[in-house]
Amino acid sequence: MKNRKKIMSVLAVGCMAASTLMSGNFVFAEGEKEVDGKLVIWEHTAQFENPLKEVIAGFQKLYPNVEIEYQIKTSDQYYNLLQTAMQAGETPDLFWTNGTATTNLQTYAKQGLLMDLTDKVDFSMYDGTQAMDICTIDDKVWATPTGEVGGRACFYNKDIFDELGISVPETFKEFEDSLPVIAEAGYIPIAFSGSDPWASLFQFEPLLAAMHLDWLNEYQEKGDVAVNDKRVVEVYDKMIQWADKGYYGTGYTGVDESGALLAFSKGEAAMCIEGTWNLQTIQENNPDLNFGAFQIPCEDGTKPFVGTNSCGFSVSANTENEAAAIAFANYFASLDGQKIWLNALQAIPCTKEIVSENPIINEMADFDVQTESYYSILGYLEGDGESPRNVWEEDQCKIFTGGISVQDFVDELEDLTR
Repeated sequence: MKNRKKIMSVLAVGCMAASTLMSGNFVFAEGEKEVDGKLVIWEHTAQFENPLKEVIAGFQKLYPNVEIEYQIKTSDQYYNLLQTAMQAGETPDLFWTNGTATTNLQTYAKQGLLMDLTDKVDFSMYDGTQAMDICTIDDKVWATPTGEVGGRACFYNKDIFDELGISVPETFKEFEDSLPVIAEAGYIPIAFSGSDPWASLFQFEPLLAAMHLDWLNEYQEKGDVAVNDKRVVEVYDKMIQWADKGYYGTGYTGVDESGALLAFSKGEAAMCIEGTWNLQTIQENNPDLNFGAFQIPCEDGTKPFVGTNSCGFSVSANTENEAAAIAFANYFASLDGQKIWLNALQAIPCTKEIVSENPIINEMADFDVQTESYYSILGYLEGDGESPRNVWEEDQCKIFTGGISVQDFVDELEDLTR
């Protein structure tokens, strides 16, 4: 079968580990009992194949008698293939979903296709984080989360900062005050793609968090907020002011995201506010670049991080090997399992219990509070008609070319919310 891989441990039974319930918490207990049998696991894209292989290898050191077959699907066909398997009564023992980011998880839970993991898996590692939100519906946990959080960060050229005597900012004023200093030295302060709505979002969201964390907190507290609030307008206006002062360089409205990343990689720009996943792109563009990353601080010194969590695996309610499936879910959700997963992915951890082997990832992970994405909020609040996220994507960059005013732009988004 295409993309079908099988990993089977042939080690003799040695030091076994199992998940046992003790005082409401699951722990790995030596010699508790033998778990054997076969599991089938589905992943949705090849990006996660190596991390999954490494987690399986770690799991099988504890459970050498469990045979695991994993299958890597393509993201565009994944849910169709999963639905077909479910209808045929061939649901994999464990399988990935988007969690609560889409309606699939909720649908499967309502159809009785998922095992309730609430009291079967130890999720204590995620206490104090937002990781559980993506796999929890009505106080029941239908999948494991991951310890990964993807988001935004400000990459900076350490050599340029040293040359100009600039330190990593501790307040928003310090950040903004550095921009004219950089410009006067002949560098582009911030490499920016004004032609790409996503690149624009990846700069707008950290600035919104730094300038008006209170707006984001308001949404977290009430579950509702005006997306055309004056605080949102102020952030967009700030970006336009910086553009008018030349802080994005000349012709930034015609620069695409790759061009902005290349300008930073070549040392033409001192900073680039982008998605954290672009770390590898920058390193590939220029392996010799001396750069780091930080989160843009609020004026009071708080370092917010705009991030989104990711879902791990659900367990089929009809699995024929429940003990092994629950054992794998526990291992995947554990500190050991997520250390392996995140280091293989080169991803930012949502908890300080996990330290990356990449120092720049640890710099990106140096934040005080994780905040919601503006784009996600648009989705949460969308009404019954056209999605505000579609309009956002179509009109976002027009505010930089003068095609639409900031106020008109956010007003049209607000009109499409519930």
